[in-house]
Amino acid sequence: MSSAAKVGAFMLIILAILGYFVLKIEDVNIRRGGGTKKVTAVFDSVAGLDNKSAVRVAGVRVGKVANIKLRDDGKAEVTMELDRDVKLHQNASAHVANLGLLGEKYIELEPGTASAPLVPDEQQVTLRGSQPATIDDVTNQVSAIATDVKAITASLRTAMGGPDGQQRLVDIVENVRQITAQVRELIAANRTNVDATLANARDITAQLKTDIPRLADSIEKVANQLNGTIGENRSDVHQVVGNLRDLSRDLRTTADNLNSITGQVKSGEGTVGKLVYSNETHDKLTAALSSVESGVNELKTALGRANRIGLDLGMKADYYAGLNNDSSDATSLNSSNSRSAVTLRLIPNPERNRFYNIELADDPRGRRRDKVTETSVTNPATGMTTTTITKETKFDRNFVISAQAGWTLNPMAVRLGLFDSTGGAGIDYRVNNRLTVTGEAFDFGKRRDQNPHLRLYGEYVVRKEKPRTPLIFVSSGVDNVFNDTAFIFGGGIRWRDDDLKYLLSSIPIGK
Repeated sequence: MSSAAKVGAFMLIILAILGYFVLKIEDVNIRRGGGTKKVTAVFDSVAGLDNKSAVRVAGVRVGKVANIKLRDDGKAEVTMELDRDVKLHQNASAHVANLGLLGEKYIELEPGTASAPLVPDEQQVTLRGSQPATIDDVTNQVSAIATDVKAITASLRTAMGGPDGQQRLVDIVENVRQITAQVRELIAANRTNVDATLANARDITAQLKTDIPRLADSIEKVANQLNGTIGENRSDVHQVVGNLRDLSRDLRTTADNLNSITGQVKSGEGTVGKLVYSNETHDKLTAALSSVESGVNELKTALGRANRIGLDLGMKADYYAGLNNDSSDATSLNSSNSRSAVTLRLIPNPERNRFYNIELADDPRGRRRDKVTETSVTNPATGMTTTTITKETKFDRNFVISAQAGWTLNPMAVRLGLFDSTGGAGIDYRVNNRLTVTGEAFDFGKRRDQNPHLRLYGEYVVRKEKPRTPLIFVSSGVDNVFNDTAFIFGGGIRWRDDDLKYLLSSIPIGK
């Protein structure tokens, strides 16, 4: 197999792998076809939810977010694409949920109760939506709890601490003494009633004298029955008495424990005592709440930086017409005039004017190698020596990398860094929303050619990026004007990727 065929096969494999990852990252299912349906939900807020976020039922992914827009009433309208086999009832609902504490946000669907009627697939469905409590809500609740705890601690310290607390305890004992005296006086004031009660008892006793014989007989009968019952259940009676004795002992132990606990609390010992009488616990609680607040602020900062990052991926291919790598005195290992490249543009903060470009490409010009061979032949007959000088030039096709830092100065952008593995600079002039003119100059050290490499081309956007399809563009221009001039014809695709940008949130980038 020739070198060109190997390079072509390798590029086909690379493009196939890139296409596979593009389909996986963009969640494009080529086998799904018309197997989806659209459902709309209205939320008061969808903070943190983006296009292509997952839609789940009972934790199982059944679709994704297709579009998010703001309605005239200030609410968010979310359009979701669901699998056809997802059945929704009339009372179905949706709410925004999190995958863990720091996980991505998604929409959780509640299909509704089985008793409710199903919604036909061809009918437009609009669900009611709700959102979970935010980190700010949790922080406010923790702050309110801390305020309540501080107020309770201050109240207990005020009520039980110092001479005033001791005086209150003395007042309570005095109140108990006064209540006892009042009860005694109440009994003395009702002595007449007590005497009347005793007289009634005397009369009852006189009446009982006449009934004693009959009562004695009845009592004897009852006593005999009780003796028989007690004899039959003597073991049970002993068990009940033993249980009462154990219960009394447990109650005495519980009272002793309560006395010990209240004594420790009053003396400031133990967790409750320190909480009531020690300022150290209050200080530690305040420090812990401050740490929680600091962590929440750092989390907000990290998530904000991740949301600001812009990441553009692209692939393009160009044909170099008029490229001459072969000559009468050169041997070329490059039989193709095409150039393929994979590009990445990173915008750390759209509010600032800087960006970064990275490009990996195969160079159709290759690297030039000159080899001079000198051969001397001596004629034995004449003794004359003939010298032959052979010059051989080869072009090896190889991969080149470009890595540049750029600054946007509307309507122009300036780039500095590596261009095809050599130092250089470039300028992009944006004529309008679709047409951009670019000039690049590099290889000033004569690494490949005798003169610097100058490339001039224009890029025209044929179709702008949409939610399900990338941006498509065509390009044309001239390359290597001062050396081996070639005309460029090509095109490519480019798209904004919001899934990969979260992987870059931990990279330290200046604000």
